[in-house]
Amino acid sequence: MKFKVLVTDVDGTITGKDTSLYLPAVELIRRLARRVPVVLCSGNTACTLMTLSLYVGSKGPFVAENGGVVGSPFWQPPIKTLASKEAPLKALGVLKEKLGGKLQEADQMFRLTDVVLKRTVNVEEITSILGQEGVKVNVFDSGYAIHLCDPSVSKAVGVRVILDRLSLSSEDAVGIGDGANDVDLLEACGYGVALQNAPATLKKVADYVTKKPYGEGFVEAVTRLFKQLL
Repeated sequence: MKFKVLVTDVDGTITGKDTSLYLPAVELIRRLARRVPVVLCSGNTACTLMTLSLYVGSKGPFVAENGGVVGSPFWQPPIKTLASKEAPLKALGVLKEKLGGKLQEADQMFRLTDVVLKRTVNVEEITSILGQEGVKVNVFDSGYAIHLCDPSVSKAVGVRVILDRLSLSSEDAVGIGDGANDVDLLEACGYGVALQNAPATLKKVADYVTKKPYGEGFVEAVTRLFKQLL
């Protein structure tokens, strides 16, 4: 099958374990982006994804904040929010009251639609508290941080908006990820790849699991699936 777009997570997928960019993955993205759109899809902020898309060389649209924001350096306007931050902020207030000093926030300044917490509290405790208090948010653990998002948000939502804008269907897309928050990403694409460093929940929904982890696994998958375009 000839795929027409690549949708890839960032941290742990085109990076090494330490989140530094894996340069062979960057080079591969640049080569592939000359032929098909390469979409960066991450829990990171829109400003981070905007910068990466230019400097990595994908130059294509991106999905940020786990689907809360989509954009492109070449769109006018360059970003579009798909959700409100109201519910995540309400959830944050409840968690602060219940967990006190156990709860630690992370990089909120540039976030438009979600709230991010350091992984000092487990997801199960967070979802239990919010459930008891009747606060509805999506809770995603990226493996690097915990994200509180509007209940309408997921990476799948953002991916579908991008594919529609590109006049492509889910069957045209390959999705690659390494985290529990990438389950929706893979399910929104016609073909899903989980890297070797991914949790069992992601591997379960993948069509292919790489033999190698992190950026090396990304290179393995892209070389295998887009060989005719490289």
